[in-house]
Amino acid sequence: MGLLDYYRQFEDIDQEEINRELRARRARERALALAEVPVVDLSSTEWPDFPHSEIMNAAIYAARGSVNSYPDRHASAVRRLLGERHGVEPEQIVVGNGAAELLQTASLVLLGPGDELVTPWPSYPLYPLMAQRAGGRPVPVDLEGGRVDVDALLGAVGDRTRVVVLCNPNDPTGTYLASDAVGALASSLPESVHLLVDEAYIEFQDVEPRDSVLRLVDAFPRLLVFRTFSKIYGLSGLRAGYAIGSSAATSLLASIAPALGMNVLTQAGISYALEMGEIEIARRREMVVGQRQRIMRELHELPVDAPESEANFIWLHAAGLTGAQLAAGLEEARVLVAPGGPLGADDHVRASIRGAAATDRLLRGLREATGAAA
Repeated sequence: MGLLDYYRQFEDIDQEEINRELRARRARERALALAEVPVVDLSSTEWPDFPHSEIMNAAIYAARGSVNSYPDRHASAVRRLLGERHGVEPEQIVVGNGAAELLQTASLVLLGPGDELVTPWPSYPLYPLMAQRAGGRPVPVDLEGGRVDVDALLGAVGDRTRVVVLCNPNDPTGTYLASDAVGALASSLPESVHLLVDEAYIEFQDVEPRDSVLRLVDAFPRLLVFRTFSKIYGLSGLRAGYAIGSSAATSLLASIAPALGMNVLTQAGISYALEMGEIEIARRREMVVGQRQRIMRELHELPVDAPESEANFIWLHAAGLTGAQLAAGLEEARVLVAPGGPLGADDHVRASIRGAAATDRLLRGLREATGAAA
């Protein structure tokens, strides 16, 4: 068969038939591509990547050399490094097996049967449980547009209130209460009430210097500030956190410290993380702030709203959809988020912020889930 004869065989083929075949082939290719797209999990709040390898090496080295010995129960090296970082005395710091454990222990110390713990809501689900485990009663105060209302909090404080807990930035809404407002809250509380500020996500806020609230502890002896290594440091598995109070609060701080301290591996890993400096932390923070700003900008083009977040997640609400429906729609786009029901609001979801590729997937998933896809 000559070249011309070869091409003549296609002369009687209908062009529409060719187009149908091409469209069918492209559909098969798209379906195959979608089947191979990995799931992006944005449902949790810890850092998704491993810490610097030298941090893990420090913990492994400690295990090989000291795992048969009791640790320094005062965590002297860790407290010294933290004191240098924050400009406080080591005696103002207590280190424990995660900020959550220290918060729980503080509630056990400060609350008696029938006492009340006031907290904004929705917020970290641990807080109501803290009150119940101490024999007390949680008193939730609704957020206004996702934000803490200081006057509403003060209005909920009664004769049996002993603790006010504030997650700042707040989980799950991501909103932030600036230090002047925290100071106003602390100064207005009765002397029988302690203010516990959980700053698990403080490194992600872009409102004021990181230690702005922490600087208030010397002015307010009943204020304790809690920090963790589980979030931006990416050390959730080591279970490490700390609390800082005034020099007048050393007795309370000592009462919430673990009886035998933190384990050897954790102390070694945390010490190395602190000695390494802030280069990696600054890089992670910059990435989150940049992607957070991008998401908030692009939400204006979608039927989706969210309060201004200062954390490494966004609290999303889609018009006409429940949180479960929005989560299901995103899951169809292979993006996992945390439904808002267990977090305190059935009509929201919480989506964590990762890198640029994860942001692309989240925004595309929101368009598909809300019917706004181009």
